[in-house]
Amino acid sequence: MLSSLQSFMILQPLSIICRSFRDIDTYTTGFPRGNAQGLTDIFRAVKHCLPGPYTFILTASKQLPKQCTRYGTATSKYASRKNVGVRIPDDPVCQAILEKLDGPLISTSVKSPKENEWILDPVIIADVYGLEGLDFVVDAGVRVADPSTVVDMTESAPRIIRQGKGPKLPWMIAEDDDSAVDE
Repeated sequence: MLSSLQSFMILQPLSIICRSFRDIDTYTTGFPRGNAQGLTDIFRAVKHCLPGPYTFILTASKQLPKQCTRYGTATSKYASRKNVGVRIPDDPVCQAILEKLDGPLISTSVKSPKENEWILDPVIIADVYGLEGLDFVVDAGVRVADPSTVVDMTESAPRIIRQGKGPKLPWMIAEDDDSAVDE
């Protein structure tokens, strides 16, 4: 069963933080078998990225709770999206929590409701969002705000939609790059 964040964070895209590829297989339809550029073993390429600083957008399976695939307003282009971001983090705190749970966690980035800045201090996160239904905050100290690289795997080629900590790999296309992918 997924632990959930409440409606105050539904305006942000949700991801699931997974323990293993088995969790990813349960809550998504899996990684594509190939792409238009001839890369036939995307799963093997992805296995070298995880655990690590990447979020992969995949098609959600029917096992994924609806609150993970619907957020924003009815006019949002993502209002009824069928995809979900998945991560297997290399962070030891996240790994320790996931090892104790019976499934993945629903997660989102936390920005200040007043400023467009990341909130890094767990005490401030709890103070700001505690009354709005936040399930829990793990106080592992103030964290470094290095967002993951987000790669959309739902198109014909893996496309980076947010460059973050994970480097662009040869089989990925940058958001503004329409050229073919090298193997």
